[in-house]
Amino acid sequence: MPALPKTLNRLPLKQAVSALRENSANVTLSPNVRALSMRFVAKNSEAGPRQFLRQYAPSLAYANPSLPIHVHRIPDPRSKHKNPENPDKEAIETGLFGGKGGVKEMPKPEMIVEFHDGPKQVLPLSHLDGEKILGQLLSVAGEARHAGLLNEPTQTVEEVKA
Repeated sequence: MPALPKTLNRLPLKQAVSALRENSANVTLSPNVRALSMRFVAKNSEAGPRQFLRQYAPSLAYANPSLPIHVHRIPDPRSKHKNPENPDKEAIETGLFGGKGGVKEMPKPEMIVEFHDGPKQVLPLSHLDGEKILGQLLSVAGEARHAGLLNEPTQTVEEVKA
């Protein structure tokens, strides 16, 4: 599996398209998938979600051009903000990232897969690298899964730790 170069946007067009096509993430997801969303802490947290975005998301977006992929990079809730008009002030005050609700904990990284014909699925991304995140996404939303060819359950975080 060739990894995408870090400077994909600086490559000549022909080489960039070739790199996107040859990546292992160049797979078409099921047409039942409506959208993908990722939430993770942007700095000082696990590298798996960042690695997935850097190495696999560009090819996934290339192979599925009509699929919206939303990325929410959460600022580190443990850092002190000097700006009183902090855009995350409301989330901190409600206790989502610590505030009144308790101690400042790191939010767990997650991917939300929304389907046209079913409920959305939340995939925990803790303790996973980019390749395992791609595998988990394909097991839930891959073309083979929805064609009835793949009936394996998704891998949980506890199984990954073992």
